[in-house]
Amino acid sequence: MAKLTKLVDVFTSTTKGFGADLLPPGYGYGRKYRYKINLHQFGVGFEIINWCLKNCKSKWGWYFVPTTREDGYLDFYENQDAILTFKSRQDAVYFKLTHA
Repeated sequence: MAKLTKLVDVFTSTTKGFGADLLPPGYGYGRKYRYKINLHQFGVGFEIINWCLKNCKSKWGWYFVPTTREDGYLDFYENQDAILTFKSRQDAVYFKLTHA
């Protein structure tokens, strides 16, 4: 696995964000791998990113798919589901078991 830079969970001028921009190539936003888990939420929190960094043995990432709400609410970012993806089946199963 590539060398990882320490992530932080606060925004400062020195960190330039929540740390997702510090992930090595092949990890993070826009990465689609074979094993998919719908988080049923419109974001991927720091806790999930940190869990994946500590526990996954292979590459992982996430992307978003549009959804529709029953009440017709149209705020774009809330009308999507985050899909967490894993290259390894073992990582996906372990995530599902620990986050069920």
